[in-house]
Amino acid sequence: MHSNATSSSVQLIGNVTGYHRKSAVMIYLGAPIYEGRIKVVYFDSLLTKIRKKLAGWKANFLSQGGKLIMIRHVLSSMAIFLIAAVAVPRSVIQNINRVIANFFWGSHEGKPKRNWVSWDAICRPVMEGGLGIRSIEDVVSSFRLKGLWSGMVNKSIWASFICGKYGIDNISLAGYASPCTASKFWKECAYLIPVLVKNSAWKVGRGDINFWLENWSNEGALAATFSDEDQPIPISLREASEADFIIPGLADSSIPQVRNLFESRLSADSDKRLWAITSDGTFTIKSAFEQLRKVAPPCPFARFYWANFIPKKLSVFFWRSIHKAIPVDVRIQNCAISLASGCVCCAHRQVESFDHLFMHGDIAASLWDYFAPPFDIRRGDFHNFWDFIWAWFNVAPVGSQMGSLGTLIPLVIIWETWRERNRRTHNDPHSGLSSIRYKILKWIQDINPMFKVNKCSPVRIQNILHICRVNLTPVHRKPIKVVRWSTPPPGYFILNTDGSAANSSAAGGGVVRDYQGHIVAAFHRFYGPGTNNLAESRALLDGLALCKQMGIRRIEVRVDSRLVASWFHYKCEIPWSLLRWWLMIRELAQVLDLVVGHVYREVNAPADFMASLGMSSRSDHNFMSDFPAYLVGLARLDRMGVPYIRIG
Repeated sequence: MHSNATSSSVQLIGNVTGYHRKSAVMIYLGAPIYEGRIKVVYFDSLLTKIRKKLAGWKANFLSQGGKLIMIRHVLSSMAIFLIAAVAVPRSVIQNINRVIANFFWGSHEGKPKRNWVSWDAICRPVMEGGLGIRSIEDVVSSFRLKGLWSGMVNKSIWASFICGKYGIDNISLAGYASPCTASKFWKECAYLIPVLVKNSAWKVGRGDINFWLENWSNEGALAATFSDEDQPIPISLREASEADFIIPGLADSSIPQVRNLFESRLSADSDKRLWAITSDGTFTIKSAFEQLRKVAPPCPFARFYWANFIPKKLSVFFWRSIHKAIPVDVRIQNCAISLASGCVCCAHRQVESFDHLFMHGDIAASLWDYFAPPFDIRRGDFHNFWDFIWAWFNVAPVGSQMGSLGTLIPLVIIWETWRERNRRTHNDPHSGLSSIRYKILKWIQDINPMFKVNKCSPVRIQNILHICRVNLTPVHRKPIKVVRWSTPPPGYFILNTDGSAANSSAAGGGVVRDYQGHIVAAFHRFYGPGTNNLAESRALLDGLALCKQMGIRRIEVRVDSRLVASWFHYKCEIPWSLLRWWLMIRELAQVLDLVVGHVYREVNAPADFMASLGMSSRSDHNFMSDFPAYLVGLARLDRMGVPYIRIG
C-alpha cells in the first residue's frame, strides 16, 4: 500500500486479506514490489539465478555448440517472465547480456575471454549471419507492444482502466503522447504506438476509427497517399462517410477512389483492430518480435553450414570463421597485441594468417588436395578462401548426397586443421597427416546416414564415395499417380478456377463446362497487387458471379487449392485480409446449388491457362465464344480421357 495510507485502512485491508504490510522491497512471484524509483539492486536475485545456472553446467566441458543450445533454450527464457511484468532498468539487461556473452566465449583462470563478435551481431537470425539468439531488448519491446495491444483491443476491466487513466482511444491513437505522470511501464508501451498503428488493420463496424491514420481500407493509412495536409484534421471514418468523403484535406479528384475503398463497410458492430502480420489477425509475440528487430542482409553461406545434419560445434566454428573470430596470429596482432607469428602447421613457419592456415598451409593444402579432386574442384584455381568454400557448397544440388558431402567435408577439414594447430601450439602430441585424414573420414561415415537425399547426384559421385568410404544413399522418390478429368453429376455444370501470383501481382481465371466437357464460358482477371490466396479466392468469386449471370445454378466447383476448398467447407479460419471476398462468396453460395471439391493441379490445366492469360495480358475478359485454341485443345484432351501424370 502507499506510504500515505491511513493506519485504519492498512489494518482493515490486512484483516480482510490476511497479509501484513511491509515497508522494504519484497519479491512476489519473482518480481520486485517497491515504492519510488526502481533500482538495479532489486534485480540482483535474477542475475544470481542466471550465474548459478551457468556454474551448474560446468561450462568448461561444453563446446560452443552446446553452449549455444543452452543459451537459446534456457538462459534467454529465464528473464522473460520478469521483463514481461516489470519495467527493467537498461543496465540490468546489459548485465544479463554480458553474463551470457561471457558464458558463450568462455573464461581462462577466472577471467572472461575476448568477445570476438559483438552481441548485436550474435543476436541475429542464423540466416542473417547470427546465432539465432533473441535480443532481450527486442523481447522486452515485444512484450510492451503486447501490453499496448491488450489495452487497445481487449474488453477487460484492466483495458478499460488503462484507456481511461491515460486518455487513449482509437481516434487519437496515432498522435498520442503519454502524460509525464505516466508510469515507466506505460511510457515504454506508448513509445511503440507507431509500430502498432503501422501493423494494424481493421474489421470495420461503426467506423469510430481515425479516417486518415488508421489502416481501415487494408491498403495502408490514407494520410500518406491522399491527404493535402501534413497533419490532417482528425476525423472518424463514420463522420467521413456521412459527409460522403467531402472533407477537408481530401482532394476532389481522390474522392471516387476513396469511395471505392470504402464500399459501404459500416455496420452496427464495434470496430475490431486486427494484427495485420498474422493471417487470422491475432497478435503474437513472435510476429511482433519480427517487426521490432533490426533486419540484417542475408548471409549466403548460412543455409549450408546450418544444415540439420551439421553438428552444432562445426556450425558455430564456421560461423566464427566468417566473422573473423578465429584467433590466428595475424588476427591477434590486429588487436594491438605484439606477437611473433610462425605457422606451426607448415615446415617454413610462415606468418599464420587465416587464409594461410586453412588453405595454403602444409596440413590444410594436403587435406584439400586429397578430398577436392573427386569433386572436380582444384585449390589452385582459387585465390580467395571464401570463393573456394562457395565452390564446395555449390558443387551439386542441395538435397543430393554429393551436395551434402560438399557441405560437410570443408567444415570438417577446417575443424580438424584448427584442432591440430592447437595441439602443436600447446606442445601436445600432434597427429600425422594420415591420422587427420582418418578423423575426417570418421566424421563423414558417422554423418552420412543422416543425409536426407531427395535429389540425384552427378555420375562422379561413385569416385567420391570410394574416397570417402561410404555407400550410396538411395534417393527418396515421390510416388507417381495417374489422374484424369471426370464428368460432373447429371444436370450439373463444372466450374474450374485457379489463381496466379508472380512479382507481388495476382491474377485469376476459370472455365465453365457442361456435363459432357464442352466449354460454355471462360474468363480471366487481373487483380493487381496481391497474393496467391487472394487470386484463388477472387477467381472463385468471379467464376460464381459469371455462372449466376449466365443463369447457371447447379455447379460442381473444382479448385486446386486445398485451402480454398477448406475455407468453403468451414474447415479452417479464413485470413482477415480475404474476409471481404469470402463474404461475397457466401452470399452467392446461398442462391446457387454448389458442390465444391479439390482436384490436382494437373487436372485443373484449363483454369491454370486462363489465370496465366490474365497475368500475361494484365486485363479482364469474358469468353462466351471464340475460345482460345489452346484452351479448346485442353478441354478436348479431358473429354477423351487422356491421363495426367502426377508426381507426389
